Formats: sequence, structure tokens, C-alpha cells
Amino acid sequence: MKTFHALLGLSLLAALTGCATMGGKTNATSLFDGQTLAGWTQIPTNSWTVTNGAIASLGVGRGVIYTANDYSHYRLMFTMRHVSGNKDHQACVLIFCTRPIEGVKPLDALGGIQFQVPNGGHWDYRKGHNNGGKGEFTNPTTNKVDVHQWSRVEILVDATKGIARMAVAQPPGSKAVEVLDFKVPDAGKTGPIALQMHNKGLFDEYKDLTIEVDPTVDDLITVK
Repeated sequence: MKTFHALLGLSLLAALTGCATMGGKTNATSLFDGQTLAGWTQIPTNSWTVTNGAIASLGVGRGVIYTANDYSHYRLMFTMRHVSGNKDHQACVLIFCTRPIEGVKPLDALGGIQFQVPNGGHWDYRKGHNNGGKGEFTNPTTNKVDVHQWSRVEILVDATKGIARMAVAQPPGSKAVEVLDFKVPDAGKTGPIALQMHNKGLFDEYKDLTIEVDPTVDDLITVK
């Protein structure tokens, strides 16, 4: 009987470990403590705050808030909603960014690749581009969700291949749908991750931000 119980316990442990891996939690770490903006830098200053456990834009003007660390191959997950806008624009996340150098004017949108969340709009801010990225992006689905409701977003990124894929679940906890893919090998770049306030008058909120570096499952896991 003891042997049976021991084997049962090991089986349950293996199952739980497998679930944690498939859920992207085993190696995931938090990017936001829910209370402060520690680990993030704002451009311009005082343009983001923490509201009810979320990183929130203050609508003061075009700019970004970006991570203290640089990343190459990772799974970024977060919950977000677009509160309001005047003039309106989708909430935006930037990948493959160029880290600002002290004393040098930063590139617009950090010269990154823009993923508009949650519905999959996009832009290419790389130097010499600054366009919609025709032929660089694909939308696996055209289904739209309510931007004012909370969505859970997963973005899988590999700078070594210039690839990024995004899936969105609304409501959070439901099965996600892949909404945007990007593939340009030359665009891949190790750098910070940024949240973008596209223009003055935008109010967006992001919470539960986690990152899994070198994911154990190199595929979108929220669509399973």
C-alpha cells in the first residue's frame, strides 16, 4: 500500500510539473511588482503610474516605459485593457527595441516592432522603415475583441530568428486565439521590452506581467 501511495504521489507531482511547464509558469518571473514602477524607465518622465495593481498610462503624451533588462528569446504574458483615448489609438507593446543611450535622443518608439494589443494591429519603427510593415506581419484571424475589457496576452519572441507571435484570450483564462505574427530575420534584436503610449490622451492598463526566458515550450501555450 505504501508503494502504491508513493507511486501515486510521484504521478501527481509529475502531472503538476507538466501543467506548470505548459502554463509557462515554471521559469516565468514577474516584470512588475503590482505596486511600483521599479525595473522600468519612462520617456517622458511622470507619464505612467500604478493604479489598482496595474501599470497605467497618464495620457500626457507620446512615449514609452521600458524594462531595465534586455531580452532575446522569451515568452511575455500580461493582462491589459484600453480604458479610453482622445484621440484614440490601440494599446501598443514594442519588441526588438534599441535601448536609449544617456545624453542621446532616443529613437521614436525605441526603433522597435509594434504589436497593437489586443486585436493585432502593427507598425515597424526600425530606422529606415517607419511604416506598416507590409509583408512582415500576418493576422491568422480577423476576429476582434472588446479593447475596453481585460484580455490576457501572450507574445512569444525569438530575436535570433526575427520572429514574434501573439495570442489573446478574452476573458482571461479562456482559450486564446493567435492574432498576429511577425517574421523578418534581420529585424531580430536583443533589447528592452516597452509599453507604448502612441499619442496624448491615451489611457491603457497592464497587469500581471511575466516573462519566461528561453521558454521550455517554444510555442504559444495559451492557444492549447
